[in-house]
Amino acid sequence: MKSGKFVKPKHRGFVALLYYTGVRRGEALRALREQFRLEGNQIIFDVGKRLKHGIETPALNIPLGAPYAMEIWKAVEKTKKGERVFPFSGRTAYNVVCRVFKYPHHLRLSRITNFFSEGYTIPEVRSWTGLTLKALDYYVGLVTVKRMGESLGKEKR
Repeated sequence: MKSGKFVKPKHRGFVALLYYTGVRRGEALRALREQFRLEGNQIIFDVGKRLKHGIETPALNIPLGAPYAMEIWKAVEKTKKGERVFPFSGRTAYNVVCRVFKYPHHLRLSRITNFFSEGYTIPEVRSWTGLTLKALDYYVGLVTVKRMGESLGKEKR
């Protein structure tokens, strides 16, 4: 985030939103101002019905004190009611993420696999992501294979 090239201030908020939520690029791009609210020290983001056959999930919360979370809230505050918070094209969104992380799906992949690595259950991760069980199986497999490989380096008794 510190070294990425951000042409507009909202670009930084967009990347922070993807990082913390793991939502799809299109889900973030279509988000209207009304889908965000501040509750105490949390940004609440009501994603709505997920893309790609996803379900409607509970609203996601992002701690306002988390690094760069304030960039999300600044983007929301600079948006008029009824307008998109991130009013740029899918191609621009792709380019913004590429300039920071090189691999656009990295944010989503990392968020989901980290949840599984941290011990969250399939129903919990499904509630956060809206993914089907078949799609989640892929991410669970990645975490399992990684953990299995790491176990090879542990000393046996």
